[in-house]
Amino acid sequence: MLALKENFYRLLHPKIVFLLTSVGKDGRDNVMSCAWSTPASEEPPKVIVCVSKEHYTAELILQTGEFAINIPTKDMVKAIWICGSKSGRNVDKFKEANLKKIKASKISAPLIEGCAGFIECKVSETVDAGECYAFLADVLTARADEKYFKKSVWIPHTIPMHLGGRKVVYFEDEKIS
Repeated sequence: MLALKENFYRLLHPKIVFLLTSVGKDGRDNVMSCAWSTPASEEPPKVIVCVSKEHYTAELILQTGEFAINIPTKDMVKAIWICGSKSGRNVDKFKEANLKKIKASKISAPLIEGCAGFIECKVSETVDAGECYAFLADVLTARADEKYFKKSVWIPHTIPMHLGGRKVVYFEDEKIS
């Protein structure tokens, strides 16, 4: 067997890659690519998002206690790479990735036009998880575009999934017997 202690998390991929938006107390917002998220509870609805302590996004989430998970579509892969390779401290990634902000319904952090789905979140607990913060958050609202999400599942070949490094894959529509 191949030893993977340093890259153990790759055994849990692919995962949906999303655009995580946040805003600071000064109103300055940011977007970053992320794949480290999971549902934590259905009732009440909660998610966990893990963000490196060094990232600007973590700083903003610590300031305001809110964020949005924006699920991009297949045609947004270039924006995913831009938002995952630059720091929002130095660059306006919305402008650089040609992403249009739209107003969220329950939080101050923006949403991103053209995404297939959105989850607006308010942090209920922050856990020191090594080099990351794990933000446990209440889901305030969640919605998806019916063009991409039918019968409570994503339509195959539409939502990018992070495999590792700069690799993105899409799932097939296979029947499980």
